[in-house]
Amino acid sequence: MNSNYYIWIEIEANKRTITDAGKFRQAMEKCRNAGIGAVILSVKDTTGFAIYESKIAPHYSEYDGAFEAKDYLVECLETVHSLGMKFYASVDVFAEGRKENPHPNMPAYRNTAWQTSVYGINDANEMVIQPISEKAAIRTEGSIDDFQELFVNPANDEVREYELSLLKEIMTNYEIDGITLDRVRFVGLGSDFSPVTKKKWEQYIGREHNWPEDIYRFREKDGKQEIEYGSLFGEFLTFRAGIISSFIEKVRRLVDAQPGKIEFWDYTGSWYPLYYQVGANWASRNYDTLEYPWVDTEKYRKTGYAEQLDGLMSGFYYSYVTEQEAKEADQPAYWYSVEGSGRIASQVTRNAVPVVGSLFLAQYRDSLGAMTEAVNMCFQTSSGCMLFDLSYLVENDWWRYVSINN
Repeated sequence: MNSNYYIWIEIEANKRTITDAGKFRQAMEKCRNAGIGAVILSVKDTTGFAIYESKIAPHYSEYDGAFEAKDYLVECLETVHSLGMKFYASVDVFAEGRKENPHPNMPAYRNTAWQTSVYGINDANEMVIQPISEKAAIRTEGSIDDFQELFVNPANDEVREYELSLLKEIMTNYEIDGITLDRVRFVGLGSDFSPVTKKKWEQYIGREHNWPEDIYRFREKDGKQEIEYGSLFGEFLTFRAGIISSFIEKVRRLVDAQPGKIEFWDYTGSWYPLYYQVGANWASRNYDTLEYPWVDTEKYRKTGYAEQLDGLMSGFYYSYVTEQEAKEADQPAYWYSVEGSGRIASQVTRNAVPVVGSLFLAQYRDSLGAMTEAVNMCFQTSSGCMLFDLSYLVENDWWRYVSINN
């Protein structure tokens, strides 16, 4: 059993396993038999509901009748620890609801002022800024989400305090080995353009400008929408990255204030050359970000937060295992592969923090042998391997392809 081999358990996809103590234990025993030594259980996901007894977040049983009004975190934690495995609680941070299957107790609906405001083009080809929950269609730039998840604004102090209070509640009340964050970022270049962010931005920039055109604007060229960067585009990227890194620093202080040793991990994608779009600079502060020609490299470098973490889960989410395979498939860059992801993550973090290569198992559905190769590649090019997620192993009986004990 390897404590650097992790399995992620997302709530909805695994609800039959989570809600049945016998099935959960059976799945955990299979994980242990495959050599997996660490479990990451999502305890608050993008719905905004939690599967533990929270005094802050609504309980998942309000959202999904498959769940009872009980504490699944403590139940799962006891099982995992009884098997000698490490346990990490995962929280989706700046996502607090969904457009599909909405519920009035989703925090993004309860507190509409928290919602991120998105800048883009509406169907009348007008530039607009609107809440993410707005039903009217909008075309934006640099988004890696489809707006079904209701992101809240990372620049909003009330939002930040709410998320910190959840993390403190979990770390205070449960003997977990670590906390793992996800979605500590913006939706894309289109966010956030709310009045709250505008006020903080104006204080940051300290001079008169046209909002938001001096950051960027849209134009039509040959019948297609294009983005035209303004004179303050690079400054805005640095400003947003600073918002995220300052939140990470607050989490670090919160973790350090706990009486027991708790590890602090974050999950991000490995595709760093595109990560300016979501405002999370997971690089080392000693890394010169030459990938972003719009920013002042010295200023942007100071927003790096790798040194604040105990570990980084990096999404090596590519079906190509080796760099050569990606090249032969005419992929845009070497890092569109598991091997290349390991290389770029190591370069960007400058080995300031352990990086654990993470795999999206569904990508290997048609090539199960490649799944085994990808697991091995993660161990070769990073400090371990994380599998997303348990449901694929349980439903497809793929255990032999991820086992490192054979």
